[in-house]
Amino acid sequence: MLKTIELLEQVKAAYGLPSDYALAKKLGLTRGAVSKYRCQGTTLDDKVAIEIAELLDLNPLTVVASMHIERAERHNDETLISFWSNYAH
Repeated sequence: MLKTIELLEQVKAAYGLPSDYALAKKLGLTRGAVSKYRCQGTTLDDKVAIEIAELLDLNPLTVVASMHIERAERHNDETLISFWSNYAH
């Protein structure tokens, strides 16, 4: 399963982005949005998850499912964790 922070770091590394500001520009987000991902533990919404999947040449369903698992884990929702785990590989 992929995690939000890991994906952000992968995009920065893949594109040689020196800062979260540069990452935000690459993703069409505000720097505040990237900061929320890092500091407040929010997960990527489906649109951003798909965009990152395309940038990293990953299966979009895997990335979206991973974000749903990350959210479900935060709420200790074993049913959703189990459901989305079927798609996060």
